[in-house]
This record gives sequence, C-alpha cells and structure tokens, in this order.
Amino acid sequence: MTTDAVRRWVPDALAGLAVFILGLAETTAGWRYAGGPPTATVAVIVATALAVALSRRAPGFALMVVWLSILLEVLGTVLVEYQAPVMLVQAADLAVLYGTARWGPPPVVWLGAFSIPVGGAVVGLFLAGSVAGAVAPITGVQWLLQLGYDFGGHLQLSAAVIGLMVLSAPWLLGLVVRVRASAATEAATAATEIAEATAAREQASELARLRAEQARLARDVHDVVGHSLAVILAQAESAQYLPDDDPAALKAILATVADSARTSLRDIRQVLAATRDEVGANGLDRLLDGVRSGGREVLSTQGGSPVVLDAERAEIAYRVLQEMLTNAIRHGRRDSAIVVRRDWSDAELVIEVRNGVVPDASPVTPGQGLTGMEERLRAVDGRLAFVRRGEVFATTATIPEGRR
Repeated sequence: MTTDAVRRWVPDALAGLAVFILGLAETTAGWRYAGGPPTATVAVIVATALAVALSRRAPGFALMVVWLSILLEVLGTVLVEYQAPVMLVQAADLAVLYGTARWGPPPVVWLGAFSIPVGGAVVGLFLAGSVAGAVAPITGVQWLLQLGYDFGGHLQLSAAVIGLMVLSAPWLLGLVVRVRASAATEAATAATEIAEATAAREQASELARLRAEQARLARDVHDVVGHSLAVILAQAESAQYLPDDDPAALKAILATVADSARTSLRDIRQVLAATRDEVGANGLDRLLDGVRSGGREVLSTQGGSPVVLDAERAEIAYRVLQEMLTNAIRHGRRDSAIVVRRDWSDAELVIEVRNGVVPDASPVTPGQGLTGMEERLRAVDGRLAFVRRGEVFATTATIPEGRR
C-alpha cells in the first residue's frame, strides 16, 4: 500500500478506533442490560468498530459486517431470552447506513435502503427489550421509551416504528449529500468543458485569422511584385528597340525602371508592416501612369463622379486594378492598347480592363492572380468576371462602394 493510500485510510481507522474505545468504556461503566457472554460483547464491539472504519472506503462490506453482528444478537435473543448483547455504541452503525447512500455503488445504495425496514422489523420483533434495557440507564431518554408506549401501545410495534425513523435519517442524509456532490461535480465538469470549448474556439478563430492574414499577405506580395516586374520587363523589352545613338531615351527608361523598383519596395514594406493607405481615384490613376511610363498605351475613361472609398474597399480596388494591369502586360499584345473603364455610381464601383490577345491563344484558366482577385472581392461582397471575345480579353470587377 502506498503512502497516499495509508494517509487516506488514517481518518477511517481513527474513527473505528474511537468506536472500539467507546465500546470498551461502555462495558466497564456498568451499562450492562441483561448480561450476555463477554465473548459476544467483544465481538459486537469489534464488528461495530470495523464497520465504521469501512463505511467510507468499503460501504458494502461494512453493511455486511453490521448484518452479521445483528444476526449474532438475534440468535442470542432467540436462544437465550434477553441475553443479546445490545450496546449503545452500536448507534455508530448509523454511520454505515450514511456511507452506503453517500459512497456506495448503486447496488449498495439499494441494499442500504432495504436494510432500513428490515432493521426496524428486527428491532421490533427480536431486540426491543434489549434496546430498551440498553438505553434505560441514560438520563433523558426515558421520554423516548414512554413515547413508544404511548404511540403504539406495544413495545415491539413502537420500537419498530421508531427504529425505522432513526435508521432512515442517516441514509436519506447520505443520499442528499451524494446528489448534491454529484450535481456539483457535473456542474464543474460542464464548466470545464465549456471553458475548454471556448478556448478551442478562440484558438481556432485566432488560427483562422492568422491564416487569413497570411493569405492576404501572400496576395499582396504577389500583386505588388508581379505588377512591378511586369512593368520593369515591359520597359526592358522596349529598351531593346531604342537606337544606339539615343542615350537620353535609354536613361529615361532606366529612370522609369528605378522608379518602378522603388515603388515596389515601398509597397512591399507597407504590406509587411500591415499598413493600408487610403487609396482613392488618384491612387488608381498613379497605377495607370506607371504602366504608361513603361511604354504601354493605356486608354482610361470614367463614368459618374468618383467618391472616397473606405480603407478596405480602396485597398481592394487598388490591388484588383494592379493585378488586372499586370495580367494585361503579361498576356496582352504589345501592339494593342490597354483599355481601362471605371464607372462610379451610388451603389458600386465597376472596373473593366480590356487588352488584345493573339488569335490562337490558349483558353483562359484561372491562376493565382484571378483567384486572389476573387477572394479579395468576396470579402466585401464584390464580384469578378472575365471573358474572351475574339482577340479581346476583358476582366470586370464590381466593388460595393460602402462610402465613409
């Protein structure tokens, strides 16, 4: 047996020892009723002490010990008239009934309940005289005996009724404590489960937020780097067709390349710093000017009156147009203009970008750019549409305005 197990048994062993000492004290104090063999008396004391010691850790076994002790007393009453060694210390058996209801498994709980009427009957039929003789010398309990006579008019019947009430009290008390403890345990378990579920939900929400932020960061970096590289590539390709004796034009292209690179670095810093600048109509125009500086022809028209978008929609409009222009530079024909149309209304902003494609170009399959634009637009209940009509590819983004 481990040290912890020994410590758990110490209070129970002390309770049993206290009952044993009280039983010995009772035998030496002269509270002897109708006699009884000393061996039987010691056996009753030991059985009562053992039952009390086991009432918490082994209530079923403790109940069996009590019934063996009572069987001994009944046999003594039947075989030798009024010689059953009933003792006051046996009142400690009430702790066993409490233990069956408080700590016993369901079968033991019901055995304890069954023991109550059976015990009352045993007291009334066999042990009434012995019980009366045991309690009679104690001052202050004679009224209980008189109440028994007045109540039933017969000692056995009165003893059975009173015994039934006395035995019921600890069992009912143990059952009440058991139910309350079970309810408290279930409440604590439910509270723990709720706390764990809340923590798991918060963790899942935080993980989803981090993943969404990671996806947004990846889209922003893709858009910024893709657009800048497309512009730089277009400028580098146009430099191949410059005459060798025109250094000024070459310097202008290199300056545009450097400006595009600086703009890209600035945008990437903003993305990594998780900052979102307000981007209105002027920001969209700067995108168009950057493409024009790379040597591509851009035709831009607007319908309606431009309004100031909120920060989220302004960011989405900027990134979506940026990706549209990047796709037009990458996949469009260099000898055709990029046509940009912006329609402002009270409800939404519609951006359309058209560019020429070669007649035998492969069918359009959504890639990371188109997928990223769709995800951005869905965040504000926007829409993306793209279609190829002959030698023209058109992409249209619809952004609910959500004015500030």
